[in-house]
Amino acid sequence: MIQSVPKVACINDLSGYGRCSLSTAISILSVCGIQPCAVPTAVLSKHTGFEGFHFTDLSGSLEPFFKSWDDLCFDGIYTGFLGSLSQISVVESFIKEHKSCQQKAPIVVVDTVMGDNGRLYSTYTMEMCKALKSLVAIADVITPNVTEACFLTDTEYCGDKLSDNDCRILCEKLRELGAKSAVITGIRRNSSVLNYICSDNVNDIYEVHRTNHIFSGTGDIFSSIVTAFLVAGKSLQCAVEAAGSFISETTQYTLSSADNNSDGVIFEPFLKNLGGLL
Repeated sequence: MIQSVPKVACINDLSGYGRCSLSTAISILSVCGIQPCAVPTAVLSKHTGFEGFHFTDLSGSLEPFFKSWDDLCFDGIYTGFLGSLSQISVVESFIKEHKSCQQKAPIVVVDTVMGDNGRLYSTYTMEMCKALKSLVAIADVITPNVTEACFLTDTEYCGDKLSDNDCRILCEKLRELGAKSAVITGIRRNSSVLNYICSDNVNDIYEVHRTNHIFSGTGDIFSSIVTAFLVAGKSLQCAVEAAGSFISETTQYTLSSADNNSDGVIFEPFLKNLGGLL
């Protein structure tokens, strides 16, 4: 008998142009044999790396959207960009309800999309940052970059170059907020980028080659792969290693391409390889 396909509720924005958010998550989860169930928190004409994008906030639709899913069960819940303060509490209620009413609780991955390079994104506020801690508290895995980890833990941002001890201290602060496991992404070390894992009795560092160019959407790729691998039964270490390697390979390929790099990372030709890992 063919086994049922795992389902993941993907709570994120949808950008019509540019490789990020739901378009990335849907592609990656699908190729990994998982059904992505999209929950758009906002619709953008193009991602925020472009000028003149049109933004439609879907906060008013979120609660009735989730209400219609009361009779559904999910193997995973993956949250990304949230467009308003009210969305955070609605998403929190959705996660808690599905963790309590299902026979097997879904794996919850929270990508704390708030900012980068020491600053919050223009759509985010400090009030939203504080409220997001409620999602961190009920997450199995969170995947903040260094900026987001600092904002969540009220730690002064001193750049993305952290020592191993800095990473350990920051991760421990994140886990004190309630997350079972934390992965700090995008730590820079010369020509490498590190992803630091902290969970029960585990502190691991995964290092890959990095490019000098910064691409939009790499965080979405990373968290989507981590979610897919965890739902498929792989370890967090395996998931982080696969995500880091995939991003390293695709960013180097993108730099050698004639395409507009503002579109995001060219990952489509590599999806079949990613699916093959599972």
